[in-house]
Amino acid sequence: MLKYSSSIILSSGSSYKFGAIPICWCRNEEERLINYLFKEKGYNKELRPVERQQDAVDVYLALTLSNLISLKEVDETLLTNVWIDHSWTDYRLSWNVSEFDGIDMLHSSIYLNDAQFQVAYYSNVLVDPTGFCYWLPPAIFRSSCSINVNYFPFDWQNCSLKFTSLTYNAKEIRMLLKEEATDDGKYTVEWIVIDPAGWTENGEWEVIHRPAKRNTYKHIPMESNKHQDITFYLIIKRKPLFYIVNIIIPCVLISFLASLVYYLPLGNKVMTSQSEGAHCEDVLLLIQAASSVLVHPKDKTPDHKQSNVVYSIQCNEECSERYIGETKQLLQKRMYQHRSESSPGPESAVHLHLKDTNHSFEESEVQI
Repeated sequence: MLKYSSSIILSSGSSYKFGAIPICWCRNEEERLINYLFKEKGYNKELRPVERQQDAVDVYLALTLSNLISLKEVDETLLTNVWIDHSWTDYRLSWNVSEFDGIDMLHSSIYLNDAQFQVAYYSNVLVDPTGFCYWLPPAIFRSSCSINVNYFPFDWQNCSLKFTSLTYNAKEIRMLLKEEATDDGKYTVEWIVIDPAGWTENGEWEVIHRPAKRNTYKHIPMESNKHQDITFYLIIKRKPLFYIVNIIIPCVLISFLASLVYYLPLGNKVMTSQSEGAHCEDVLLLIQAASSVLVHPKDKTPDHKQSNVVYSIQCNEECSERYIGETKQLLQKRMYQHRSESSPGPESAVHLHLKDTNHSFEESEVQI
């Protein structure tokens, strides 16, 4: 706004000259709006934005997943990079746009509905002239995730994120899923939002399901802060290619070689300690090879009762098969050795046996 004022200029002569000097006052309309909302109206960010004490604040939540950083199976912790979408209406923060030079959006620090996350980067709230508040802070969450690796490496995990108020109950804050407006009306965002432009793919896990649900527990009174919550169900599936190449295929090859051990010739019919030790050494080498392959998945399984992995059953079966097969071959060699060292009985004893029992048999009928 430009205004003019009269001034008197004294010259070197005895006469006075009058002139007009322009003077400018700059007025910041946003500063005036902030002063109007927070000082003139007496705004207090410690109070809930309700006209009556018995009213509840409707807080709308949505979750945008930008990166699934890691899942530590042993610690059972999930690390994610997310954006937490909050929105609510504060009647105290409304203004007339025409009175403040057309300002239709305000960035400010206001009441944050009991959701100041310690892991979130602090950001200001966007406020429009109707009092609608929108807060979108980024955060890195480290959450617990119960791991079940029974079908490793073809397993999937349910790593859900549950949001609730720590201090306010259901009569003070009503937690709802975010609603989006379209030309046909409104719809509820009942899923975790993933923006393809900002999404970073994880090398080990893929997201297969991501629903969201508002839960209310009728057996818990509304005066408790556990009566309601917003749960974002994050279902992720392991990418098995790495484990197929490095674990499953080697185990199959080792099992195939273990079966070929039983087709090796028994050698001389006379059993010697050298031939017996060489045959046992082959089996032990295969068992050692299988154990070395299974070291990697063992380090990724949690130590609790649910970690009965399927591949451990296969390992136990293979080890049992090898031990039983080796024992069978050793017994077979012992029988050949016993047969070669034994001498035939006298013919008189055979004839006496046939005479007394009237029983006849051929030697070819006896198999060892």
